[in-house]
Amino acid sequence: MRVGLGVAICLSIVRATYAECTLFEDGFGSLPPGMFSAGVVGAHAEYHYLHALAPKGNWVVSCFRSDRSQRAWHILGDAGKRFMYQSYLAEPQEPRYTHNILCGGDVLWRDYSVELVFAPESQDGQSGLLFRYRNDRCYYFFGVHGTNVLLKRVRHERAFHEADEHVLGQKQFHWLAGQRLQARVMVKGNQIRASLNNQVVIEAPDETFSEGKIGLLADVPTKFYSVRVTTTETEAKRLARRKAERAREVAALRAANPKMVVWKKIRTDGFGVGRNLRFGDLDGDGQVDVLIGQVRHHGPRDRNSELSCLTAVTFDDRILWQIGEPDPWHDNLTSDVAFQIHDLDGDGRNDVVYCMNFELVVADGATGTTKYKISTPETPKNNKLPYNRFSRILGDCIYFCDLSGVGRPSDVILKDRYRYVWAFNSKLELLWHAECNTGHYPFACDINSDGRDELLVGYTLFDPTGKKLWSLDDKLRDHADGVAVVRLGAGPDAPLRIFCAASDEGAFLADLDGRILKHHRIGHVQNPSIADFRADLPGLEIVTINFWGNQG
Repeated sequence: MRVGLGVAICLSIVRATYAECTLFEDGFGSLPPGMFSAGVVGAHAEYHYLHALAPKGNWVVSCFRSDRSQRAWHILGDAGKRFMYQSYLAEPQEPRYTHNILCGGDVLWRDYSVELVFAPESQDGQSGLLFRYRNDRCYYFFGVHGTNVLLKRVRHERAFHEADEHVLGQKQFHWLAGQRLQARVMVKGNQIRASLNNQVVIEAPDETFSEGKIGLLADVPTKFYSVRVTTTETEAKRLARRKAERAREVAALRAANPKMVVWKKIRTDGFGVGRNLRFGDLDGDGQVDVLIGQVRHHGPRDRNSELSCLTAVTFDDRILWQIGEPDPWHDNLTSDVAFQIHDLDGDGRNDVVYCMNFELVVADGATGTTKYKISTPETPKNNKLPYNRFSRILGDCIYFCDLSGVGRPSDVILKDRYRYVWAFNSKLELLWHAECNTGHYPFACDINSDGRDELLVGYTLFDPTGKKLWSLDDKLRDHADGVAVVRLGAGPDAPLRIFCAASDEGAFLADLDGRILKHHRIGHVQNPSIADFRADLPGLEIVTINFWGNQG
């Protein structure tokens, strides 16, 4: 029998003074046989809606990468009964920071008991139950690893790709690969009691996580046969009240926001794309238009990508111009390509600046006619695979700033994927070029008030002439997904701070001298937005997302 999430069934227990309420029960019989995982979707979920990633039954896959671990979970049959099978054997370095996890249940669950029947097929990694699961980096684990039975707490990281794990208890237990094991966990307040096969009992107090879902974790191939979650009638009633409160709160928040209505519809037959749009007034009529960029991937996979077609469209469904060849198969992307709308020459009319066919082009926004262009820079000789495939760079992103001190962003920054950056003036004459861990997108700011911008590229700050003022490249091991230089505090005298969404390095704040002030190891951090989101708090707030691997 499978009981839907959040549904509690209470049964009287003759020998007890309370009613046992079933919060969750799953023997996987209602799921169709076959691969439960969505397959190797990689970063597609950052850019596109994929129905394959939606929850199935009571469960959802917790992490996404671009390797064979994304085919890990399967529904199989054994003697007429179905079970969940985790088929992937983790690489040696992976369990230090990421795992194959399914999660289910409700974050509001507090005091409950869980029973899991499972059968690891190897003793070379850990398998078992997660409880009070907050995310795939914050949870309690009870299960087996080798001949040890482990109860531990995991809370983010203590260092790059080193999970902050604290063993609450462990005992030796002799078991055989393929043997069915029965794990039972009861949590009440800060007390945890866990047992395996009614033979090994571990008890420990811990106050780190007071609520959370459940999950299945396996670093080695493992069969999961059944899961059952129960609680007391008192706790079930508290949970029902809290869920009702949450529903009212969400409804009130939704009611306070404007409701979306359809404003315009435009056809994109053959030239549509995912998240690869630019907005601006292209034809000078004072109305916002849209520039749609389709992408060609030269490979491998999503590497070495460039524009294949640019289409300028008004919101009155009128195509202004089109460059390249539209192709309905070029609608997917998971990487950056270089095109922007910007008044580069300061004449009051927007240009389109883009890279295509190994050229950096400045085009008239209204017609798409090329005003002037240059060849993209030659690929540096010491660039590495797979980004040295072509003799010239394809162009990864374009950014505008004021290195020249003319009072407007008339200079062009062009970079490749992750290693090199070039600066040009408004006539596309080279000013300088440099090497660093570029990340995805730079950020400019006149930090010394001399009328010229400094440029933050990844973890390196350049002066207007391209001189490195400082770099954190030797201290950080992943690239910057998003950076900003901003006054976070209240008032005009608040100090400028550097915020970096640093992929698997988490997120950190630094001062203008490159000293890291705060470093939050909260997973794979991306795409920061900085604004006054909370009027009741002084200064600005930062909202960001996590995605990829040990995302959090």
